[in-house]
Amino acid sequence: MKKSTPQILIVILISIISVSCNEKKEVSQVEETAVEKKIVRNIEPGNGMSIAFVNSDTVSKYYEFAKKIQKTLTSKRLEAENQIKNKYFAYERLVKEFEKASPIMGDREKMEKAQKIRLLEQEIMQVEQQLSEQVSKQELQLTQSYILKTNEFMQEIGASLGYDYVMSFRIGGAMLYANDKNNITSDIIKLLNQRYETSK
Repeated sequence: MKKSTPQILIVILISIISVSCNEKKEVSQVEETAVEKKIVRNIEPGNGMSIAFVNSDTVSKYYEFAKKIQKTLTSKRLEAENQIKNKYFAYERLVKEFEKASPIMGDREKMEKAQKIRLLEQEIMQVEQQLSEQVSKQELQLTQSYILKTNEFMQEIGASLGYDYVMSFRIGGAMLYANDKNNITSDIIKLLNQRYETSK
């Protein structure tokens, strides 16, 4: 049975994409190995334990996965804030209309409008609470995903570097001083970004 032209094109495209992906992975692996070799050379033999450190604040700033998580969280917060703002605007409009028309309204109409305003107040409070809980839950999930994935990357990277420990340093953290010759932050950022790109 003959293959139609669209089917042949699809097969060709899949082949091209597969070859392109393999080439990209090979280039990435060569770059990664070069960075890893450079870091391993920084270890001084005969000192017993080999320890390096990474500035966590700098990693958060330049690590692509961290940027993506931050962007997603900001987007979720803005989305929730906009929903609440829209409810507040509707509420304020209703209150102004009520105040303006109140002098010429009958008692029954006043009661109905006041009831409508109270219901909208309650709805706003409920929506605000629900969105706050939803955003908090999403933040927790994204943060956990970031921590687990980054830890997984660091286990791979750490194992290939030959250090006994790679410590995390940040201003105000537990580590008060670290000799800058043991700072491998920029190299770790490169390796983390490479691991993240190949895992997408």
